[in-house]
Amino acid sequence: MSLILGLALAFLLGTGLHFGAKLFTKDVNVLHLIRIEIPFVAATQSLNSLAFVFDGINFGASDFAYSAISLDAVAIVSIICLLILSSASGFIGTWIAMTIYMDLRAIVGFLRIGTRSGPWELLNY
Repeated sequence: MSLILGLALAFLLGTGLHFGAKLFTKDVNVLHLIRIEIPFVAATQSLNSLAFVFDGINFGASDFAYSAISLDAVAIVSIICLLILSSASGFIGTWIAMTIYMDLRAIVGFLRIGTRSGPWELLNY
């Protein structure tokens, strides 16, 4: 069910951004850049939601040390990806790097819970 809702949100967001961008600018170059980034924004919304949920769960469990260290590591990797990809692929490379950043945020958030370490040792599943 949540997959269907995520896909519906991605479709609505993609469609809305495509037509809504014209309300804010008539500049052809800006509209071209918006058309390039719309698929990235729409496709990563569900992933972004997961990253924020896992952050909130870990913060709620007072797992601040893990969150700080893991997100620092994610930031370092993401900045390296951003520098390499933006140099190689420009605007699209920047959005690919942002997608990698959100992927890594979701992964490190899930790993702490999935490995049952830290405050999650008590989980019995």
